[in-house]
Amino acid sequence: MKQDKLVRDKVVDALRRAIVDGALQPGRRLTERELTELTGVSRTSVREALRRLQAEGLVEESPSRGLRVSVPTQEEVQQIYEIRAELEPLAVRLFVERASQDEVDALADVAQKVTPGSDGNRDVLDRFDQILLDGCRNPMLAELLSGMYSRIHAVRRISVASEDRMTAAKQEYADLIEAIRRRSTSDATGAARRHVAAARASALAAMSVLTQEAD
Repeated sequence: MKQDKLVRDKVVDALRRAIVDGALQPGRRLTERELTELTGVSRTSVREALRRLQAEGLVEESPSRGLRVSVPTQEEVQQIYEIRAELEPLAVRLFVERASQDEVDALADVAQKVTPGSDGNRDVLDRFDQILLDGCRNPMLAELLSGMYSRIHAVRRISVASEDRMTAAKQEYADLIEAIRRRSTSDATGAARRHVAAARASALAAMSVLTQEAD
């Protein structure tokens, strides 16, 4: 029984990563047969993994039949960023109050690696998010934000590919780090709010590109 759970968890992780990384594009139809061949596990394990991913919002029912990789609507993106605009500044405030100096230094080091025009920015930002969420010392908040980051993975991927957006983001992160180093909760949360507002505008602009990709 424990082995079955381990297999299911590995399948969920593998499929989640394929979706978030863009290997399985938004709108891509998913069949149990294809995923069974891809993962090398039973249809039962694939079926249960798809149910998990559907609960996370990464997989949805297809307009025709079966399941597909979720295609977020503009309304859903708006709603997610409304929530993110409140939760991310909270995570930043808790990070300022609770993170060790080593974690602050690690966050600053990662922020400096944001390079406009680079293919590696997605991994850099994922690492930034992870350090921030670990340092806020609130697992429930970290889980909520991680789930939202996954739900908007497609528009974030498009935004990260924009050199203009990454140039602006690099400065936003620099402002945030400067405030965190001073342990100023008000300045850090303000910087976080400005960053989320800019990210929201970029995400909404990316929706037209995402819609074309999913067609």
